[in-house]
Amino acid sequence: MPRPVRTRITNELGNLQTLPEDKGQFEIIPGNKDVVFLGLGPQPELLRDYFPEHSSASYVESGSMLDQIENWEDKVPQGFTQITSDEFTPERAATSTVVRYRPGLKAFPSFWGPLTARTAASRLPEKATTPIIWLPFGEEDLLGRELTIAFQARGYAVRHLDRETLERSAGTELPALLAEEKPALFFSINFKGLEPFGLGFNILREAGVKVAVWLVDNPFNILTSVKSAYWKEAHLFVTDHSFIGPLIQTGARWVTHLPLAACPELFGEGGTLPKHGDDLEDKLVFVGRSEFPKKNEFFAGLTPNHLLLEEAIGMLEKGDRPHFHWWQEHILANLWPGNQVRHVGIGAEVAGYAWRTRCLSAMNKHTVIFGDDQWSHIDSIKAEVRSLLDYYTHLPAVYREASVSLNVTGMQLPAGLTQRHFDVWCAGGFLLTDNNPGLKIFPENLAEAIIFSTPKEIESLFMRYRDESVAKTELRAAWRDHILKEHTYHNRVQTIFQTMDLPLSWITP
Repeated sequence: MPRPVRTRITNELGNLQTLPEDKGQFEIIPGNKDVVFLGLGPQPELLRDYFPEHSSASYVESGSMLDQIENWEDKVPQGFTQITSDEFTPERAATSTVVRYRPGLKAFPSFWGPLTARTAASRLPEKATTPIIWLPFGEEDLLGRELTIAFQARGYAVRHLDRETLERSAGTELPALLAEEKPALFFSINFKGLEPFGLGFNILREAGVKVAVWLVDNPFNILTSVKSAYWKEAHLFVTDHSFIGPLIQTGARWVTHLPLAACPELFGEGGTLPKHGDDLEDKLVFVGRSEFPKKNEFFAGLTPNHLLLEEAIGMLEKGDRPHFHWWQEHILANLWPGNQVRHVGIGAEVAGYAWRTRCLSAMNKHTVIFGDDQWSHIDSIKAEVRSLLDYYTHLPAVYREASVSLNVTGMQLPAGLTQRHFDVWCAGGFLLTDNNPGLKIFPENLAEAIIFSTPKEIESLFMRYRDESVAKTELRAAWRDHILKEHTYHNRVQTIFQTMDLPLSWITP
């Protein structure tokens, strides 16, 4: 028996998509006698057989689909009347019997996301906004603990939500949660807890909940997983200010700089040395993996343009930075939608790996690397490689114990800072770092004393601060005071609340 010929259209992101037409593709949300179809599917003539009980109904349809299916309107059953999306008001969505063609959401999410969300949100009980923040948070995720401490310090309760459940079942999970409470803010890190087609975002917005997304890593690498333009309507925060312009040019409405920060409650006095954390008093310590998790999967099959890579390596030798924006200027890939941006990202990633390798090879005699075993397989690196550390349990103590800690910034974030820029000083350690524009958030006199531009500068800088001296003690104290005053997660939370127009504190005087 031949397989049925399925209707294919070009979806919102410009990709071909098959539209199934069987009855199982329609979801029924019960209501009164007023029947509204949200999408009739590619073969509306079948609806008489599927829903004989609905001899008359209203329907909303995506013009983007109508334009692609020949004679579609001629197949609409008699008694069905088209209405605009504006006519599908929250009041009508709350009471009507709604029949939703589910594949429409994935085909044209910007059109169907708000309407689907309106159906769900309009049936929720009225709730007053409460001083609660919803934070999607996985057990292995960083920053959840830090943000929770800072949010709670201002009188907000924090509810940790399972990110995977939200991403998998936003249409049922969020309405159930919203029936219990209405939070002041839904705060996502790197779109965690928000499914890719924007249904979750739209349900929250329709329910009157403010939504913010903090892009801690390269925004355009993260956006490859987002399949709807809803992100352009979200309040975005970025750790690297150099992405504000590109994001706005790509359509974002609100983008605010929000660097990483320190958490004195976790790093100020905490931590214990692990068994393999001895003999660090006169050592230069680097803590970090050789590559980010699932890197090979993310950049599968991609390699940088070899001529550009040669040029990038030459730049490293001069102290220049062939970062993400440099690769984008040469490749001119589409930043969103799609995966073209990974051709830019792989170049920045390989250049960053070469930069880290050069820096860690510059001073082998006094260097200890806490990281994965891959570091020990790089011929040029002769430093002692020790196993990874637990971030919260061991890292603060290692930073304090080391003579000097080393930061080497990757090329994915041209002006981004790492946690080391804050954690080391907060823990009472001493940091040396490569130079990048992100350091401009710090006082110039403090930054200039600890930066290097080429690997060959590292040794002399380390020798200057290897032993304890009055100058080193005073510089460490000045850095720590500045970090604790200006760059903690308490400071960042204040920026979030001001940007989102939320009360700075729910604590009653």
